[in-house]
Order: sequence, then C-alpha cells, then structure tokens
Amino acid sequence: MGSSVATSRVLPSEQLARPERHSRVRVIDALVGGKDNYDADREVAGKIARVLPGGFDGGKRVFTEDFLFRARVCRMLLNRTQVRTFVLLGVDQRETAAAPLHELIHRDDPDAVVVYVEPEPDNASHARNDFDSTIKERGPSIRVVHDDIFDPALLTRLFQDPSIPLERSEPVALLHCATLPFLPLGSNTTAADVTAGQIDTLAEGSFFAASHLCIPDDVPASAAIVKAASVLAEHSFGTRHFRSKAEITAFFAGLPIVVPGPLTTQSTLVPCSKWYTAGPLLERFAVDELNVGALAHKGRPWPYA
Repeated sequence: MGSSVATSRVLPSEQLARPERHSRVRVIDALVGGKDNYDADREVAGKIARVLPGGFDGGKRVFTEDFLFRARVCRMLLNRTQVRTFVLLGVDQRETAAAPLHELIHRDDPDAVVVYVEPEPDNASHARNDFDSTIKERGPSIRVVHDDIFDPALLTRLFQDPSIPLERSEPVALLHCATLPFLPLGSNTTAADVTAGQIDTLAEGSFFAASHLCIPDDVPASAAIVKAASVLAEHSFGTRHFRSKAEITAFFAGLPIVVPGPLTTQSTLVPCSKWYTAGPLLERFAVDELNVGALAHKGRPWPYA
C-alpha cells in the first residue's frame, strides 16, 4: 500500500545544501570573508578567487558591488516609479553590506512589500526566522519563501499562493542578481528560459534586474576566463559561472533596458559598480569588468519621454 503522505518537490540546489557539499549561499559567504561556510564551500571559493583579479579581495568586491547595484535599483524604482513590491531571488549575504536589502527598501518606503525566494532550505529557514514579518509579528511586510528560483513557473506559484502578498495584476520589481551563475548545467532549462518564463508572468509596468559574471571583451583576458570557467564547471558546481554579454543580454527577453547612467543614452549592460553611481569612480578595479548588470522595463522604454 502506498503512503498517503505527499512527497515534497526536491529543488535543484537542495541537493547541495549540506556541509559535505558546497552551496551557492555559503560559497559566496566564503568569497566575501564570512564565517558561515564549510571546507567544501571554501574549496570552491578558492577556485573562483584564483580566476578573479585580486583573488579573494576581488571576490568580495564583486559581490559587494552586486549588492550595491541592487540597492541602487530599488532606490531608483521607489523614488521614480509606482512600484512598491519587490521580489528578491536569493537571500543576501550579510558580509556584503551593513544592512539587508529589505531594510534599505523600507527606509525609503516603510509600506513597501518585500518577498525573498531562497532555494536552499537552511538559508531559507534562517532568513525566515530573522526577517519574515509573519514570524516576527511586527514591522514592515517581508515574506521569505523556500522555492526554486530557477523554475520558469516560479512567479505563477507565488501569485497563486494566498499567503504571499503579491497581486498578479500589479507591477513588481523582480531581481535575479548573483543567482544565475549557479544554475546547474544539468537543469532541464537554460538561464534564458528561466528568466523568460518568469518575466512572462509579470504584469505590464514591472521591472526586471539581473546581474551575472561576464567574459570580458579584452581578448587575452577573455581567453583566460573561458579556460578557467571550464575548469570551474567541471570541478565545482557544474555551472557556467561566466557568460558573454550577448548571453546575459538574452536574459532580459527582449525587454527595453534602462539606460545605466545620466551621462549616456545607450541602453546596455554595464559593470554593476558603474550603474547609476552617486559620483565618479575614484579608483578603477579590473575585477569590476567581470560582473555586469542591467534593469529592464516590461512595457515601452522607461523613463518615458
């Protein structure tokens, strides 16, 4: 006789979320100098650091600038659009900033809704206990959901769940940053299919932001990164950590990309550190060219003329 207990769906990265196996969350934690990681995570972090200019310092800068890119995206949307709901795929690494992203969002608008989606069960559990307003029973609206961020149908499930404060007809901001480099190669879908399916579920007027490690345009550096990336794919996650700008642009599913700064009219990917910075960069870092990002609008090009 079969059991009447339903079998829960195993998420792609759930297989990795144990001390003897490396984890996306813990590898990034190791790269940025955190302490919440294990030997397996530090081993993979070391392989990634050897690829990056500046080693571990370069790794910390990449993911710190990635976080600051997300913070600037959210602040711009809060200040210049009507979007007040943010779906953040992957919970932040705490060593990259003084405050979690939801705190920065709520400083600008305490009534904004933040929904984190985290595929790794341990990280989702910790984040739920620390952040989720239904657990804390106070504070602004924050939900932490354990689900598969690499599923094209993810947003459909979130919109159908009455416990999650999302309205299918209302514009939201969806952020897929520092996540897609960790999509397992053995997945039945590509990174572009993942984002296309999720974008298709969004209401008109929504925004989509993504970042990804990038193969640089410089030919010698590009050749070195491609070689190193193949080694990483074989010996670490079985993922494509680095992609070309053309591949990353495809993640936006043809949406019009927002110009990345006030001094340009070109709608294009840029290093995360250069996206709408508060002022001129006083120092240049080679590693910045290896992580690019953009914001796109579902609808006609934004800002409107």
